Amino acid sequence: MAEIIIADTGPGIAPELADRLFQPFVTTKTTGMGLGLSICREIVEAHHGRLATAPAPSGGAMFRVTLTIAGHEGTADAA
Repeated sequence: MAEIIIADTGPGIAPELADRLFQPFVTTKTTGMGLGLSICREIVEAHHGRLATAPAPSGGAMFRVTLTIAGHEGTADAA
């Protein structure tokens, strides 16, 4: 597996939003459509991976992308 972690030190994700964060049309922006994270998760899952979020240890938010490394036993063909 390969893992990428992106973290910031901003205000974090509001608890009332955390459960819906990856659903389409969920946004905190006045001009946002709320599709970005939903599309990102669909792409990662289409590659047999996982996209998750959690509070960052130093404050803010942390996004974790985990993907299977192509060519390893038990993975789909990387065509």
